[in-house]
Amino acid sequence: MGKIIPRSFERIRSGEQIQIPTYANVAAAVAAGVTAAKFPRRIIYLSAGGTGSVPCLAVSDGTNWKQVAIGANAI
Repeated sequence: MGKIIPRSFERIRSGEQIQIPTYANVAAAVAAGVTAAKFPRRIIYLSAGGTGSVPCLAVSDGTNWKQVAIGANAI
């Protein structure tokens, strides 16, 4: 029997763009029901949620959202 490949992997292989859910900040994500406890290992984009109100990614560790700074432009 063949290995079942999740649809998300098929989308990556086909070159489709992955859309990350976007919220202004963690408070907006929580207000929308997207809590760290409810979505462990989830990645979200915060348009004004980082330190100094700058855009960042946030990753749920199952308890808290952890900020991942977005660095310099890719070359």
